Amino acid sequence: MNQTPSASPRRGPGLGWIWGALGGGALGFGVGYTFYVLITPVLEASTGLVRELQGLSWNLVPLLTLAGAVLGGLLVSRRRRR
Repeated sequence: MNQTPSASPRRGPGLGWIWGALGGGALGFGVGYTFYVLITPVLEASTGLVRELQGLSWNLVPLLTLAGAVLGGLLVSRRRRR
C-alpha cells in the first residue's frame, strides 16, 4: 500500500507579516523602554538643556515600537516569498 504523504499544513497566506510585526514591535518596545529606564536618572540629575531631553527620550519608546513592528513585518513577509 503506497500512500503519498500529504503536504504540510500551511498557516493562512497573509498571517506571517502579522506575527513578524507583533514580535518586532515587542522587541522594539523592550529596547526602547530599557533605554528609557537606564537614561532617565542621568537626565534627571542634569541641568539646563540636557534635562529637557527627558521628554524627548520618552518619545523613543513608541518610535522604536513602530520601527520594530514595520521591520519585523517586512522581514517575515520577505522570507515567506522566497
